[in-house]
Amino acid sequence: MRLHILLVTNLLAVELMGCKAFICSLPRRLSHAVDVDAINYLLARNHVSLPNPKLRRFISVGDLFNHATTYHARNTNTRRLLGVNDDLLGTTSLVGNIQINVEKDNARQIRKERLHHHLNELGIDADLLEDAALRSVTTTDGFDPRFGKSAIKAYRSYIDPRPSKLEAVARENVEVSSNRYARQIDFLSKRHRSREAEWVRHTDTSDSRRIFPLVLVLDNVRSAANVGSIFRSADACGCLEILTTGITPHPQGNGAEKLAKSALGAERIVASRHFATTSQAMEFLRKERPRLQLVGMETTERSKSYASVKYPGPTLVSGNDDDPTSAPGVALFLGNEVSGVDMEILPLLDQVVEIPMFGKKNSLNVAACAPVVMYEVLRQWGV
Repeated sequence: MRLHILLVTNLLAVELMGCKAFICSLPRRLSHAVDVDAINYLLARNHVSLPNPKLRRFISVGDLFNHATTYHARNTNTRRLLGVNDDLLGTTSLVGNIQINVEKDNARQIRKERLHHHLNELGIDADLLEDAALRSVTTTDGFDPRFGKSAIKAYRSYIDPRPSKLEAVARENVEVSSNRYARQIDFLSKRHRSREAEWVRHTDTSDSRRIFPLVLVLDNVRSAANVGSIFRSADACGCLEILTTGITPHPQGNGAEKLAKSALGAERIVASRHFATTSQAMEFLRKERPRLQLVGMETTERSKSYASVKYPGPTLVSGNDDDPTSAPGVALFLGNEVSGVDMEILPLLDQVVEIPMFGKKNSLNVAACAPVVMYEVLRQWGV
């Protein structure tokens, strides 16, 4: 009789709320005496409108009862992990895939209070966010545009984590985790608003990409992260090609996966080829790109400031529309993070340039140097 009352009561509550969802409530300790009439009534009234494909499997009373008992056992173990007294377990409801605790969950309440505290400190109306999170699962309105899908899902995942995550959440310091989630939610909501703003452009415009007679030669650059960043800068500057040599990670071979993390797709846009040695790359340039001036970036006695050198190439003033593969331009040699450009290569270059240093360190990171000189080259070309 108790099971019958619980099932019918919750069914009526769902109908009054207007929710087209499947709700099955279970007492704390199920007995073998199941009120079959109550379950049949529930199936007859709600089976046709089940929103969750997984729940549509229930074509018999036995299937429903087996699922219910499995869910009840899982929920009981979960609440024990949270430290909730067994005498207070009461009943639990299942709405689609969202688990709602009927009895007060102390651990959940503490997480919520601390998260709301940190959200309010960051200038986010926590009550509005909570309301938006609730409406995202109880109505068909979708996600509140003030916060966006990602921020709302992050809020829900912290307040009501999945059963598989509950143990990890319970072990973590609430003050630390709530502060971290608040900052994550703040970032996600700001990112959402930025993407929605019409006057801020965050989309790629590959169709409008221009290519200039500017080639980069990476001479045994060790770090895949640096190489990926250089690929991204090269794409931004419209580089014709990147030549990698020696141990340098490259898209066609070693280090491609790590390189891609910082390149963000630029390695698929900028053409590249790999050579066993830097000498081979230089021979290729002399033969296939004879109109390029070979410029090395290195701190030496013969180095000139990168801004004082005249870089040959096309200019908007002259209207030079030559094919970038045959037009005059620049091939910029960038060396290893520790040893720099190969000492045997330096004497063969047309120019050696440097970026003036005013601190104690003798150089900048290679990925930071590359765009500085590339944009100076483009500036001189009138781009």
